[in-house]
Amino acid sequence: MSDRAGSESPGLEFTGERVIPGLVDPDLMNEHMARYRFAARFADASTLVLDAGCGSGYGAAEFPNAASVVAIDVSAEAIAHARRAYSRSGVHFLQGACESLPFADQSFDLVVAFEVLEHIERWPLMLLDAGRVLRPSGVLLVSTPNKAWYAESRAAAGPNPYHVREFEYDEFKTALEAVFPHVHLWTQNHSESIAFVPASPSCGVFDAPGDPAPDTAHFFLAACSRSPIAETGAFAWLPVSGNVLRERQRHIALLESELAQKNAWLAESAESRAKLFAELNQSNAWAAGLNVELDVARAAIQRLESEADERLEWVRDLEDQIARGRAEIERQRQEIDDRTRWAQSLDAELQRLRAAIQAMEKTKLVRLARKLRFIPGKFA
Repeated sequence: MSDRAGSESPGLEFTGERVIPGLVDPDLMNEHMARYRFAARFADASTLVLDAGCGSGYGAAEFPNAASVVAIDVSAEAIAHARRAYSRSGVHFLQGACESLPFADQSFDLVVAFEVLEHIERWPLMLLDAGRVLRPSGVLLVSTPNKAWYAESRAAAGPNPYHVREFEYDEFKTALEAVFPHVHLWTQNHSESIAFVPASPSCGVFDAPGDPAPDTAHFFLAACSRSPIAETGAFAWLPVSGNVLRERQRHIALLESELAQKNAWLAESAESRAKLFAELNQSNAWAAGLNVELDVARAAIQRLESEADERLEWVRDLEDQIARGRAEIERQRQEIDDRTRWAQSLDAELQRLRAAIQAMEKTKLVRLARKLRFIPGKFA
């Protein structure tokens, strides 16, 4: 789709998967809303309605005359948003899968499934389960985009990432008739027209010849039932925003305003980028200076480490010399001690010899020998 996000909607972000009022342009919103206005013709005060694949929940409020409306969607986030935005008496929002509806057989008179079929991998189960929960005279209203037109309209953007299966007219008709004996198809086109409208609400005359080329339509919408379908006429809805020229002018003004705002943001962004670049250049210069200082510091550290290694080697050598000196001192001390003991022993021996000599001199034989001059005088 050519969905375009607009202003923020609290609670639910626009991603393109589902329509959110206030976040898409009026033309797209009207395309979706028109299907619910079309469906309201099938509901009266006794009708129990199921909105299968309700999305953000806006369509559930479009059945004011129905007895009750149950709206279901597989997204917990979408259901939470719908409850906040569209809850009212007789409208209930539940989380659940369209191909496995959590309801008893024959629970509803009308089931609507607009722009849902193409999102579901097991889409045949959705058709079967819709038929299961319908009463015998109940009607399923189901719509889907025309595969050929949709591909053309999204040529620039590429395929819709949320679609798993798209249909052409004959494929859509065949798939529905495989489940329901009664199927009536309408084409839906967003067409310009000339409208004459009174100031007060009014139902008027719609001059619409049959569509001679349904396979070229924008969307297909079908009513499916086990019983004959009474309502098969043409339908057109003129929304409040249906003044195309006025809406286009407003839309252009909005776009111009947004463009001006974006230009201002771009200019501000460019100024911020220039400032950031200047700060980045300054930071780079500062970092380069730090790198130079770091290189100098590293060189100084390496020099100091080299000097420290040399001094450590000198200290180790000095310690080795001191150890060798101490060993030499100890050896010399030991040698002195040994020499001292040797000298002491010599002195003791000398004293002993002197004493022996003195003792010998006192003997008669030595005295006689001296007298006879056989030996000299006293031993020195």
